[in-house]
Amino acid sequence: MLRRIPPVILIVMLLAIYGFLLTFIEDPVNTLIILGLSVLLIIVVRNYLRTGSFFQRSSGPRKPKPTKPKSPGLRQATKKQAPTPRRDHPFRVIDGKKGKAKQKQDDQNSHNNISH
Repeated sequence: MLRRIPPVILIVMLLAIYGFLLTFIEDPVNTLIILGLSVLLIIVVRNYLRTGSFFQRSSGPRKPKPTKPKSPGLRQATKKQAPTPRRDHPFRVIDGKKGKAKQKQDDQNSHNNISH
């Protein structure tokens, strides 16, 4: 199913076609040379991205690439070890005076505000 082309892209494409036709009418030889080089560049880049080489090799006999056997030792080395159990640390809380003076003031204020 064809999707609708957005108007902005359609306008850009029409302007590109218009510009190409103008340059083709003014200087057809130079335009054809540039067009041919552009197509050649696109083909070479596409071939390189697909095969990893710029040009296709001859279809003659080739030596197969040597494959390295994968060692199972790498798999065993990456296995996670069981987590060690946590140990209880005998920490104790040391009572200090921080905040106690404020608590005393709050307690006194709350007793004063209570109405009987």
